[in-house]
Amino acid sequence: MAPPLRVGLLLAAAVSVVPAAVALLVSPAARAWLRGTGSVRQTLSNASVGLVFLASQMALRGALVGVFAGAAGLVPWKLPEGPPSALLAFVLLDLVYYAQHRVEHAVPVLWAIHAVHHQSRDYNLSVSLRVGVLASLSTAVFHASLALAGVTVTQYAVVATVHAVLLFGLHARTKIAFGPGRVFNAPVFHRVHHGADRAYVDKNFGGVLLVFDRLFGTFAPYTTEPVFGVVGEECPELPLAANAAPWVALAEKVRRQPTLGGKLGALLVRPPDAAE
Repeated sequence: MAPPLRVGLLLAAAVSVVPAAVALLVSPAARAWLRGTGSVRQTLSNASVGLVFLASQMALRGALVGVFAGAAGLVPWKLPEGPPSALLAFVLLDLVYYAQHRVEHAVPVLWAIHAVHHQSRDYNLSVSLRVGVLASLSTAVFHASLALAGVTVTQYAVVATVHAVLLFGLHARTKIAFGPGRVFNAPVFHRVHHGADRAYVDKNFGGVLLVFDRLFGTFAPYTTEPVFGVVGEECPELPLAANAAPWVALAEKVRRQPTLGGKLGALLVRPPDAAE
């Protein structure tokens, strides 16, 4: 992209975004909606964790695309270019997202990465920013599996970007749903996923689609407003402490195991009662 064009796009974005951001900040009603029922302090904590995550992305995002490109280079078959292939790649990505999400909740060493996202005691758009600093490492491994279906690097870059943008909106403070949750996900259903209540734990893993939750029996409807946070774990506010806390808790569980097999089990297998 030519420098003048790039500058023009940046200026256009600033002209569009800055007034809207100012309007939101000066509106008490808008601030309350964004903040939800929690505090400004929690929202700022989520944003600060997000800043650390974005800093890590500068180092790891290229590696994410590089891993996928390497995997795609080993697969001789490719999906043809065009909208049908892009749609198929998007659905496959959402399936991979569902599988990754379930595994991250089931495998303690991956949960130590993902738990950061669930630490917020409130539910609003700022939770979208609260992502573990190592999240891209887990994502790189799972996303590389799309290469086996013939997804090209270009197709992956496009659908992964669109998918990430759509996921950001899942943490909005709204109960609007696109139907009864049979096909499309919505903030009201993802709110269930963030609930610490027993009936809500390990439910609604889906990304843009809820089809896979329906197929694999992990869907739960929204009935009552949940309690947010992580069951039995600390929810630190400072970004470095937030990222370190799950690893400290996991290290303690590993330390308590007397045998090597027990220690490996503590890293790889969640106890049956851990979600209760």
